[in-house]
Amino acid sequence: MSDATLTEKQATELLRRLATDDAFRDLFESKPAKALVEMGVPHETVVNLNAACLCASKLADKPTFQRAVDTMDAQTLTATSKMVPPKISVPR
Repeated sequence: MSDATLTEKQATELLRRLATDDAFRDLFESKPAKALVEMGVPHETVVNLNAACLCASKLADKPTFQRAVDTMDAQTLTATSKMVPPKISVPR
């Protein structure tokens, strides 16, 4: 079955580690499944990911991943800074 996905938290951690952690990047390039499990993604999730996601391949450089992280962080900040908390009136 190839219908599993990473959680938002897992995907965020993956991007951050690919942007900063040389040892993790080396492992992910050669053994993506092992890297994900070592990162804390449950084995059951990893084995159910699309097989194409688990093929060894050359990664983009760290600055490319850092730009993705920076963009993600900026979009999150923009979205959350526009949030207007609900106002609740409680009768006295």
